[in-house]
Amino acid sequence: MIIDTKEISSRIKLGSMLVVLVLVAVVVLDLIFRWVPNFILVYVCIGLFVVFEAYLLMKKFNYIYYNSDGFKIILKYTSLGMFSAGNYKLEIPKKDFVRIEIEKSIAGMRKMVVIYVRTPNGIAKFKPISISVLSDKELEDMMSDLESIKR
Repeated sequence: MIIDTKEISSRIKLGSMLVVLVLVAVVVLDLIFRWVPNFILVYVCIGLFVVFEAYLLMKKFNYIYYNSDGFKIILKYTSLGMFSAGNYKLEIPKKDFVRIEIEKSIAGMRKMVVIYVRTPNGIAKFKPISISVLSDKELEDMMSDLESIKR
């Protein structure tokens, strides 16, 4: 099974860039042409930017690529946040996979998965990975696929 969130991730990244560009353009044009007195429009745009970025930080969107075809489970993820970077890849042999758990945080806005694998020293737990970008159907398909591998 393959799950690739390239399309929705591109929309999120492009949308966040466009929002920032539009807000900056409005602020600059207001400073030049003085549309609204007392810099009210500037303060409103700054407030909108802060609220928008707070929402993106709470959701912590990641580009997700999941592939369970073959002998390994491959999970690639990259943060879509403006101030974060890094490409991460997990390759887990199917025989070493133990279980996966879903955690919800920040009033259920952010969905995270925690993966457990078998190592020579015991069971290892990977750090939580945000899967907020996945639809409910994609998440259900991924979980059922991993449950079938676990058995």
